Amino acid sequence: MFLLLGVIFAAAPEEGREFFARQVRVFYGERAAQRYRALPTALFRAVALGMVAMGVVLGCFAAGLR
Repeated sequence: MFLLLGVIFAAAPEEGREFFARQVRVFYGERAAQRYRALPTALFRAVALGMVAMGVVLGCFAAGLR
């Protein structure tokens, strides 16, 4: 799951930022979502690449390849 989401968000970090901003808006309101949208796109790309790395690591553990 992490691998799939990471690849999607790494390919389009702007869309990842909007996705997370919508989630923040639901829980914390529009002001929090606006602050979230102001974060740099590079931060979201780094988070996405971290998700890819975590997906690979968890996949290796699940397959028994330690």
